[in-house]
Amino acid sequence: MRKSSLTIAVALVLLTACTSTNNIPATTGSSSKSSVDTDFVVDGRYIDLSDAPLGSTDARPAGAVKFFIKGLVYSPVPIGTTVGDPPILDDALRDANRPIWSRDLPLMRAAGANAIHVYNVVPPPYDEKTGPISQFLDAAWNNNKKPVYVLMSIYFHGDKLLDNGAVQALAKQYHDLDQKYAKYPAVLGVTISNEIADANFLQNPTWWANFNIVAKAAKQGFVDGGDGDKIVTTSEPDGNIGAVKAGEKYNAAVDVWGINIYRGRTFTNLFDQIRQYTKKPVIFTEYGASAAYHPAWKNTYDWRNGKNQLGGCQPGERDGPKDRIVAELPKSGNPGMDGLVDLVWNNGRLLADGFNDSGVVSGGFYFEWTDEWWKGGNANVQQGNDAFNGGFPGCSEDQAWYGVNAVSKGNGTNDILTPRPTLGQLTQSWSTAP
Repeated sequence: MRKSSLTIAVALVLLTACTSTNNIPATTGSSSKSSVDTDFVVDGRYIDLSDAPLGSTDARPAGAVKFFIKGLVYSPVPIGTTVGDPPILDDALRDANRPIWSRDLPLMRAAGANAIHVYNVVPPPYDEKTGPISQFLDAAWNNNKKPVYVLMSIYFHGDKLLDNGAVQALAKQYHDLDQKYAKYPAVLGVTISNEIADANFLQNPTWWANFNIVAKAAKQGFVDGGDGDKIVTTSEPDGNIGAVKAGEKYNAAVDVWGINIYRGRTFTNLFDQIRQYTKKPVIFTEYGASAAYHPAWKNTYDWRNGKNQLGGCQPGERDGPKDRIVAELPKSGNPGMDGLVDLVWNNGRLLADGFNDSGVVSGGFYFEWTDEWWKGGNANVQQGNDAFNGGFPGCSEDQAWYGVNAVSKGNGTNDILTPRPTLGQLTQSWSTAP
């Protein structure tokens, strides 16, 4: 999902703090108390998950299973704050955020989630100020009882890959982050930022060469940390999978392709596009739709029950004022919450079908766990956007309303979560998924 126009403060500080690798302290690998080593290994179009006793010399431990991601994007920014403000400090998983993530982890696990995707983890040595994420990773592993695996990242803007100093800094940051957490069994891997492959960069060989410097450093970090069997992937916008096509052309150094997909009720011809342009595993690093609508708009949303039947808004453009006054989709009426529940259900069965059909997709991360009020432009008021989207049940983007949980102000930093029917549908879909 496209970020708000607000910049991500911590990431920018990291880049401006070092334009070369000089004067950056080296880090050493760190491990949790677990005695298990988890490996995520590419096997054709699939991602194999296996585990073995820590220190095992087996390159491919026995008992590997094909891993289907039942994931959630996780960015639990409290009401009244942005991602760069306390308590998040652009690192939702840091130990000091235990009051928030300890509320959420059991709920996500109970829903059937087996993975989360975050947009930024502060790398060493800068985490001296924000704190590590080791406590979260141990809690996510949960002694191998319904573990929730973590896809980490370091956020930066795509133009930084045309700045040689920034490239070297980012390469070291990714290396050191992955080295530090490689042996934590809850670590799935890392994405190279989020939505950085702007159309202006796709056919730029220098951009891709520098992308590879960062991606290879990320992979080497896992190796140097003692477990190279973690995935390096992307989190790129759809654009008719333009980043995948260009990345294959320029030999992108990723194990898996990650795409952010918002095509509505179906994925249209996406699976055919994947088969045509790559043989690597593909995951959806984001998918979903907003849970809001504009009461002043006259648009309605209709769909048919067939698996490949599109849903759409009528008329096919905004029919009302250019306003930001929105509400949650109601239980009855049109638009209504039933349209969004149907979208979640249909997306879920298409993902399962894609996995079962030669592994064309290995699951995905539903966007997202909680609403983020700040994305509407006011962290204290939950607003909408005026961007029409004819494939969404509410007929609008409304970036502050994507959560499977609505939020309201609670005591301290912990907002009150109110589950939406979409969470129940995800739980049901995941219970029968591969």
